[in-house]
Amino acid sequence: MIIYTYQSVRVLRILKSGEVYRAHRSQKYAHAYDCLVDMLNLNCESPIFGNLRFHRKNTGGSTSNSVKLILKVPKENVWLTEYSEWADFMYMLQFTSPKDYHDLIAGEVDNITKEKLHRTIESLKHQRSPWAYHVPQAILEEIRPEWLSEYKVKL
Repeated sequence: MIIYTYQSVRVLRILKSGEVYRAHRSQKYAHAYDCLVDMLNLNCESPIFGNLRFHRKNTGGSTSNSVKLILKVPKENVWLTEYSEWADFMYMLQFTSPKDYHDLIAGEVDNITKEKLHRTIESLKHQRSPWAYHVPQAILEEIRPEWLSEYKVKL
């Protein structure tokens, strides 16, 4: 699969030196990323996000990193989620128990029901064909140097 991801120059240097890049735990999104790692049964400290070629993209404005990496990743190393459902889950997460993201703290909050939360979690877990997503979001555990096909440094 062709994956586009925006990373720092440091990540590019790691890959060009022949090493595997694995993201470190995010300070800002640690809890949400921990939940995603659990949902998808990933083997990483923090997921790496990307977009698929020939599909709609939504970066949420977070493409401030200076290098666009174009990767050729084996299908078995890519997990997909629906961008809007991931955004919904991140919003709902603030109303869940800190110990269990499956449980709402106080029943229905802000039009969020336990059923809606569970549907969102199950949808994020369920892997579908890339074309079954409106805006697919690619998730990687790592970036291997042999996957690097091209890169473009932003000026």
